[in-house]
Amino acid sequence: MALFTSKDLSYSGYSQSIIDSTHPDAIAVLQGEYVDKAEEAEVVYFCNQFLKKYKVPKTKATFQKVEHFLHHEALENEIHRSQLQDWIATNWIKL
Repeated sequence: MALFTSKDLSYSGYSQSIIDSTHPDAIAVLQGEYVDKAEEAEVVYFCNQFLKKYKVPKTKATFQKVEHFLHHEALENEIHRSQLQDWIATNWIKL
């Protein structure tokens, strides 16, 4: 599976406080229980992990669909990674 990057995001204006996403401290944040949906590196990581975990096409369009779902009004106050994944998977076909 090709990993998508920040260049593949459809939204702009994300925070870029995580400079080196390969640093051990950054990896711990990226794999943590919570997702900062305003942080570019976390959004990219979350979207790529979703594509890896679920049986959806591994395309730029689906990567951007996951990103779009992260910004859905129903998830406005949700930050738990597992809850975000479950909601997106449940609503993948519906929306």
